[in-house]
Amino acid sequence: MIAIGVDAGGTGTRALLSKGGARHAELSGGPANASAIGAVAAARSITDIVRAIAGNERPDAIVVGAAGAGRARVSESIERALRDLFPRARIAVGDDAPVALRAAIPAGPGIVLVAGTGSVAYAEHAHRRARIGGAGYLLGDEGSAFSIGLAAIRLYARTLDGRVNADETTDLVARAFEAPDRDALLAAVYDEPLVPARVAALAPSIIAFAGKGNRAATKIVQTAAQELADLVRAAARAVELTDRNPRIALAGGLFAENSLLSFLLETRINGDLPGAEIVRGGAPPVTGALRLAEELAGAADDAARIF
Repeated sequence: MIAIGVDAGGTGTRALLSKGGARHAELSGGPANASAIGAVAAARSITDIVRAIAGNERPDAIVVGAAGAGRARVSESIERALRDLFPRARIAVGDDAPVALRAAIPAGPGIVLVAGTGSVAYAEHAHRRARIGGAGYLLGDEGSAFSIGLAAIRLYARTLDGRVNADETTDLVARAFEAPDRDALLAAVYDEPLVPARVAALAPSIIAFAGKGNRAATKIVQTAAQELADLVRAAARAVELTDRNPRIALAGGLFAENSLLSFLLETRINGDLPGAEIVRGGAPPVTGALRLAEELAGAADDAARIF
């Protein structure tokens, strides 16, 4: 049995291949978030890495969890491209949140909060499934690295108007966007398409500033923690896990290290969902994708539900 699992996001794509249940190969590639680069480009990036890791092998099953693939048009585009390459394989394509859940919580009910460039909460309980947030950087991604970076950019704009005082947070934006004045900032934001990853890259420094007591950065981080906690609470309510001591996994780049953000978030989760078990430091999401691919390869039903 040959299975391939893929985790495709805004900063990069990872693929794992197993033979007979044993991990055999691993490969990394470029970004493949359809909300940021478009469905066609995302499908191309994903098929490229699957083709490369498969080599001369003919996989029995392929599972792809991709940012932006919660939309049917995107998932169908990626699946169609993969079927052209491997017509005999069982293929499932969907949002990246379910693979993150199964990387951290292999089986049973649970919730995963994914916060990196974007943000989404996903929960499963018996037959119930719920995806909360994940509407992309224009409509959602509350509490994400993008939203944190954008809050800092907006703060810098107010600084340039003389409405707030400059500090290390606004100085960071000025340097990162090479914008010493208002015209330069507007040009950096509006003259070229705004790249979410560039905005999100501000977040680690802002979180670090908050940890040192910077007031502006702390306010931004407090808001982000509340937004992320709201996603978790809504997911728990949607699948009726509120009073069941749910396991909650924190995944994504914003939780790679302990920080004021993770502390505030965990405090809010414990207040909203008493008895919840918070899971951190689990396997990377691509591991969940591979696990689901192995299950799909061994399933008796061709229509076995993955997403």
